[in-house]
Amino acid sequence: MRLSRRTVLRAAPALCTRPLRAEAAPGTSFPFSVASGDPTDSSVILWTRLARATHDPEPVAAGPVTVEWCLAEDRHLSRAVRRGNAHALPCNGFSVHVDVTGLEPDRPYFYAFRLGGLQSPVGRTRTLPDRRRLPSGARIALASCQDWESGFFDAYRGMVADDPDLVLHVGDYIYDVTRGGGVRAHETQRLPMTLADYRARHALYRSDPALQAAHESLTFALIPDNHDALEQDSDDPAQRRRRAAAWQAYGEFLPLRRRARRGSDWLPIHRSVDIGRLARLYLMDTRQVRRDEFACASSSDPAFGLGVYQRACEELANPTRSMLGKVQEQWLAHDLATSPAVWNALVSTVLVSPLALRNGADAYVYPASWSGYPQDRRRLLATLRRLGVANPVALSGDLHSTLVAQVVERAGDDPRRSLLPEFLGTSISSLWPEPLADPIRSALSANPHVLHYDPAHRGYLLCHFTAASLTVETRLLSTALQPGGVMRTGERFAVLAGNPAIHRL
Repeated sequence: MRLSRRTVLRAAPALCTRPLRAEAAPGTSFPFSVASGDPTDSSVILWTRLARATHDPEPVAAGPVTVEWCLAEDRHLSRAVRRGNAHALPCNGFSVHVDVTGLEPDRPYFYAFRLGGLQSPVGRTRTLPDRRRLPSGARIALASCQDWESGFFDAYRGMVADDPDLVLHVGDYIYDVTRGGGVRAHETQRLPMTLADYRARHALYRSDPALQAAHESLTFALIPDNHDALEQDSDDPAQRRRRAAAWQAYGEFLPLRRRARRGSDWLPIHRSVDIGRLARLYLMDTRQVRRDEFACASSSDPAFGLGVYQRACEELANPTRSMLGKVQEQWLAHDLATSPAVWNALVSTVLVSPLALRNGADAYVYPASWSGYPQDRRRLLATLRRLGVANPVALSGDLHSTLVAQVVERAGDDPRRSLLPEFLGTSISSLWPEPLADPIRSALSANPHVLHYDPAHRGYLLCHFTAASLTVETRLLSTALQPGGVMRTGERFAVLAGNPAIHRL
């Protein structure tokens, strides 16, 4: 019997706090497969979501559904080390998040969920190295920007083959905007506004088989960017409700340790991740605090760079402008000061390095990046210098291009005096059209700190940390415009411990 959506939703708030068992509707299964994320050296989040099909939004029960889970040493789940029951609640869209603790560091595990006689696909996860020890190495894949309309997510098949220890996803896991005319269509042309809208958008993206395969095999740590929710902070009640809906769906569909409270328009994002004593990753929130991103729009040429780039007006130098905010800057300074790590990786959703662009006689910048908030970059570099932070490096996304640079305070500064390198990874599928690529390409001579720029390819970065060096490979997909793209290695770069200079291999 098909359940009434109105009846279930009316009861949902009570069902969040009263775990009464309910029977799942016939046909309920695990169409979104499984996923794991936010690992530590002794724990990991296991995830799944109940539904009849990826495209079916109807509730699967009138109350919480009990789901069994098992984590084991082997793929056959015969050597179980942890098992238990979890509740899939209507108020959370029947998603399941299990925080499995007490695990051994730096080792793979296998896991699955069971509903009655039905078992989910078996997933593989991995804990991080012991935070007190120095591992011989760690491999991290850096991914971002997967627009359903622009292409297929087959870069993830290459990632599964590369088998990194961790996947860092730095934003735009979904796209809220619909431009039309792509290689495949969103479920609706409308902008998502409600929780039901965002759930439908996430459900569509999680139906991609390559993305499912990556989540089944690899462990993720994720931070959101603008297309996951909103461009910037807002006082508009309607926009705040929309952001709350976006955060609710984001938390429901991803293996996150910290999720937004139901109805809240604030998601706890910034956090540190320790890969033993080899690397500390600082996952930064570059979206929820920022305001006035378009402060220079009124004096800019809307035809230049499709309006994405703006004239460098005086407001950018306003010392009150901030992308990170005081609380996050204090957290970052504290964790940098106390880091025992050989490498300290600043993980940003957007480009940290400056980009000086020209539109005729006018200087332009990319205001969505740290160039729109240059005081933040100045304070960051001052903090790194004051603390003498060991081997800082920036890992970033957003540009739908590969960009490698020495981070300087202002474009034109001597790159040999840079404190840290930056490696910005290209997109999984999102395009960077020529009106956006050409202004950067044409201005490379004015940006000598930029060593490499490639807007043509989709893919990801593969970063290999050791105590002696950081090696970064550009992993490039032959095409995302149709299924079956083939991965290859493009450029290779290295940074030696104790020296921030980037070497091309």
